[in-house]
Amino acid sequence: MGYKHFTISDNQRKEYASGFLLDLIIKRGYQYTVVLMDADKDLEPLFVYMMSKDYLTLDKKNNYVHTQKGLEKLENLKKRYEEYLAHFDLFCAVDLESGEFAFEKIFELDDEEWELYVNDERFVDLRIATAWFKKINPSDFVFLSFLKEKQFDINSSNWQFDILSGLIWEKIEEIIDTSIQIEELEYMDEDNEIITGMRVMEDVVRQGAKLSEKLYHEEEHLKQESSEYPNDYYDSNHGDYVVTTYESYYDPFYINPIWFIF
Repeated sequence: MGYKHFTISDNQRKEYASGFLLDLIIKRGYQYTVVLMDADKDLEPLFVYMMSKDYLTLDKKNNYVHTQKGLEKLENLKKRYEEYLAHFDLFCAVDLESGEFAFEKIFELDDEEWELYVNDERFVDLRIATAWFKKINPSDFVFLSFLKEKQFDINSSNWQFDILSGLIWEKIEEIIDTSIQIEELEYMDEDNEIITGMRVMEDVVRQGAKLSEKLYHEEEHLKQESSEYPNDYYDSNHGDYVVTTYESYYDPFYINPIWFIF
């Protein structure tokens, strides 16, 4: 089901990096001219790629500006990010013995308590297995988790080089390679019947769908009551957050088409 040695292609790296750079240009107002200076010179291969994909064009002053396709690319990234937070991040900590999700207590604990709880050794990370089950590129999930964790830090020196260098992408590949794979979840029950990893994941994904909807309603309730949260599960920087209809996810095999655009 999974790969022994997962590889992110050069073009896929540039697709991810393009979304990140489009966010800087469109949402954060960064400006880049065709004559790049200093560390920005390392971004030249990325700008060439983005021009070839019609994500960017040049204005009369030879500044890079986004196209309609570039705007659509960024909107797709935003939708994926929202979808990931709403429906898939909760698979990061699942107790396979009890069937419990750490996220069941997300609104009961403060930041310090949550960090201790979610990192309890009884919980395992099934996000990559969930991606394989859903037939979604698992590197999409890791990339989005890196965005959430601010791994792409524009305040760090030489971030322009880092975003296209092999190091961060090799880290993503390693995470995928070393994550729990679906076939590893297979076991024999008390009646000596083999329960396949796919059956295990189907059950886990069904439970996760129910939990994500429950968390959404709890979050809305907290917002209406006080707009205060015991921890930072709610991201105030994404207040325009819109998610897929939760009923769609009652079907464990449902896949939102956004994962196959761009």
